[in-house]
Amino acid sequence: MSHNAKYYRKKLKSSTSHGSMRIDMMLKRANTSEPTSSFEDKQSDSNSRENSSSTTDSLEMDETVQVNNDEVEPTNTAVSMESLQVISEEVELTINKQETESSASASISTVKTVDITSKTDNRLYCAARYEQQFPWLYYSSARCGYICKFCEFWEKSGTKQPCSPFVEMGTQLGSHPTRKLEKHDKSENHQMASKMYHGEFFNSSKSVYQLLQEQHQSYDEEKKIKGRVYIETLIKTAYFMIKKRWALSDNLGEMIDFMGTELGMTQITDHLEINPNLKYTSHASVQEIVASISLTIEQETLEAVREATWYSLLADESSDEGNREQFAVIVRFVQNGIVKEAFLGLIHLQKTNAESLMMAIETFLLAKGVDITKAIFVGFDGCNTMSGVNSGLQRRFRNKVPHQIYINCRNHKLALCVKHLIKEFPILEQLDAMLIEIWKLFHYSPKKYEVFCAVQDLYNFKKLKMIKAATTRWLSHGRALARFLDRYTAILDAIDSIYDDKKDPELLGMRTMITDKKIIAVATILCDILKPVVVFSDYLQGDVHFSRVNTRQKELTDALQHLSQRFGAVAGGLNDQDLYFSRLPRLWAEIDDRTNFAHRLRLQQN
Repeated sequence: MSHNAKYYRKKLKSSTSHGSMRIDMMLKRANTSEPTSSFEDKQSDSNSRENSSSTTDSLEMDETVQVNNDEVEPTNTAVSMESLQVISEEVELTINKQETESSASASISTVKTVDITSKTDNRLYCAARYEQQFPWLYYSSARCGYICKFCEFWEKSGTKQPCSPFVEMGTQLGSHPTRKLEKHDKSENHQMASKMYHGEFFNSSKSVYQLLQEQHQSYDEEKKIKGRVYIETLIKTAYFMIKKRWALSDNLGEMIDFMGTELGMTQITDHLEINPNLKYTSHASVQEIVASISLTIEQETLEAVREATWYSLLADESSDEGNREQFAVIVRFVQNGIVKEAFLGLIHLQKTNAESLMMAIETFLLAKGVDITKAIFVGFDGCNTMSGVNSGLQRRFRNKVPHQIYINCRNHKLALCVKHLIKEFPILEQLDAMLIEIWKLFHYSPKKYEVFCAVQDLYNFKKLKMIKAATTRWLSHGRALARFLDRYTAILDAIDSIYDDKKDPELLGMRTMITDKKIIAVATILCDILKPVVVFSDYLQGDVHFSRVNTRQKELTDALQHLSQRFGAVAGGLNDQDLYFSRLPRLWAEIDDRTNFAHRLRLQQN
């Protein structure tokens, strides 16, 4: 059954039967010889007691009524047919009354329930709450779903186990995420995987440190030195693979074997001659090695930041594909005359207001042992939450560090300029929606992407994928628009082929939007405008010399002004091959040909 309250029958409350006669009281009334008036007096006394004690619970009310009922002693055990008929009529009236009131109460509660359940169900979008409750859960953007890292680790170790949706493919939590997660958490395979992940699967399993301690007692000094050299080589190899972004799960053991057998490295061969079975390349050992490397790097970085006289703090908030709010913290400091940059970590946020962000930064720096008063420069984006003069994050930071200087992110400011431009022109919002829909069409459906690739082969085009236009950074639309215009004919043919096969109305609406001349015209103009802006944005993201920023900004404004003159020349008949705007007559002719062809087909069918 569903967790929704509207699918459960509401229990009758004590207030529902207020003022009605209890069935046992009716039976005792028939058995007693007391007159009706005395019974009604006692019933009224009982009701008055219940009304006076309305603040007590239903159990106390039942005890009070039971005491009052015990005071009535039956004096006659014979029940006449007339009294039974009277009792049955009274019982029927009472039941009808209770059913009427209960149905009314149920209808009222149902209306209230509908009002509650009509709100948005935020459970599907609060991934951080489920990840905090279930430590084994994480969101995989590659698989577009949730994965169990315990079971995934067990599968990579080579141990056979039944296929699990939390390993084979990304699992969607659905409408009942807690029920699905608890079911997997209590499953036998997951429990076994959890024990193996934490090194408890085998009773005889020991950590690398424990094995080294045992060897330390029995080995002579020469063997100890060879063991240390091997461990040092193993850690250096693992660190090299991490920097190259190679997977360590199975590759570390193969790399060590290759270095020992093929390259003949003495550090490895000498150790394996003494202990051929102690390679320290199992999954548990690899985890310990990675954890030790991570801890060492973090300690060295934090020590350098703590010893610095001043440092700059950069922070930005964003949401990942699992809709989790994350706050990235980066510092820049001087060490031995060299400016260094260090990523300190990510902070998972529940709220994104200025007060919560300031509290998160304070708690994070306090936990890392970094003095917040040394943050002489802080850099945030230009939204009101960050740059607010009265209650923004930079203002709250200045209350803690009065001498700090706030620097607005210029690159983010540039992206906001384009975003504010979109608000004045609704057709740009339609263009944005079109780019997102085209990307989703070929990204989430391998069959539709195969059709798109086949069409590109027919035109002797290189097989290219559609570029995703970011929803928060409009500067990414320049590359997405260029790819869309370069493959405009292939996209139309692919959509027509897919629509002829499935007759999907969404595809028809998408095709109507793609063949809109106004949208195509805006696409060509915006693509040419964003090209120099993207170059300037990439410059700001690199190693920037602030003394040259004004010069580069002046070059950008001059390029945009010259671009407007080039647009006028193309409109006058000049062919400028470097502009996408010059392709507009050919794109419009393609739209007219397809529209006329579709019109002729409709006439033939009629």
